Amino acid sequence: MRKIENLKKITLTLQAGTSKENMDLRLSNSEFEFLFGIGLTGMTPFEYELVDKEEGDEILLRVQKDSVQVFFEHLHPPIMNLFEERKDLYLKVKIEKIIPAESREVVKTMAELTAHGHGCDCGCGC
Repeated sequence: MRKIENLKKITLTLQAGTSKENMDLRLSNSEFEFLFGIGLTGMTPFEYELVDKEEGDEILLRVQKDSVQVFFEHLHPPIMNLFEERKDLYLKVKIEKIIPAESREVVKTMAELTAHGHGCDCGCGC
């Protein structure tokens, strides 16, 4: 099994719900892909939840609206619109794929983070 490590490309599937038992919220896209451990200030709190997990593992998280920006920092999972009507949600995260990131992907991501700074909202996907 492949394990999550820095500079790996991680593909997750996400489900969101109003309770631990009920994944009843619709996501615009259930797949989320990002480079692990490449933030300007190190790992995000979300990434810490994924440390040492392997392909196929699932985790359940409670995400609160008041701390969502800090929790994900520069990452932009497709859940932000779900907070328009609620203060928190439950997020079921399944690790689908872990592969080495290509050098150009690392350079591109680092350049975007440097250009836009930590957690920008410009819509560029950085």
